[in-house]
Amino acid sequence: MTTVAAPEIRTGTALGLEASVHALLPTTGSVEVQRDTPRREHAEHEHPTAETLLIVDGEITFWWKDAAGERHTAPAGPGDRLLLPAGTRHGSVAGDQGCLYVIALEYVA
Repeated sequence: MTTVAAPEIRTGTALGLEASVHALLPTTGSVEVQRDTPRREHAEHEHPTAETLLIVDGEITFWWKDAAGERHTAPAGPGDRLLLPAGTRHGSVAGDQGCLYVIALEYVA
């Protein structure tokens, strides 16, 4: 099982929506497909579980706070995966064309 100590973005090859869903779909369970309109902002929040976000289309800028409260920012585009540890304070802003991505409630490297 993959674990990460801090959020990270892993660059990958762009996949279509169906392939992205299958790439993150657990053996038993589900994934979420999220569409953000252009410049849609997700305010600071956290989750009790780890997450993997796989970008399908468009661009998004993620930000998170480390243990010292310092803010880090990273852009992501098609094929990129954000691995986000449980309890990480984070948010995002979709790009000018919006963003489509798939979310799994576990790490999928």
